[in-house]
Amino acid sequence: LTTVTPTCRTANDVADPLRHLLYTAWLDGVPLAPETTAHVDPLPGPPRIESCYRSYEMQQWWRDFYCFFLTCGYAAVPGTSVHGWGRAVDFEDGPDELSFSSPGYLWLQANAARWGFVHPAWAEPDGSTPEPWHWEHP
Repeated sequence: LTTVTPTCRTANDVADPLRHLLYTAWLDGVPLAPETTAHVDPLPGPPRIESCYRSYEMQQWWRDFYCFFLTCGYAAVPGTSVHGWGRAVDFEDGPDELSFSSPGYLWLQANAARWGFVHPAWAEPDGSTPEPWHWEHP
């Protein structure tokens, strides 16, 4: 794994494309970054933020969190997550989590493919688990 930011480690071959994507977004005036906070208000956040590679322990933490609220679909079964392979990134733009109308999401839709990143169909607005922040590098 390669460290890209303090909260983001990726598979080695994903690191440089992600760095180029982030730098280009910054040049375009879009404050895109791997997530630095977890939005779980009003509950305490996770023990640590892993916005790219996610350890098995943290995959289990998120699965337990979402299943507690009967929304298990928002976290993969531990051991099956693309985060566990270091090939996914959860993004934010500025201090906010991406939404489908946020500048970061719109920029990613227009530009992410240049660096090999895709937004999976299940994460699209009409997908089974809409997540504008989740992008993958297959």
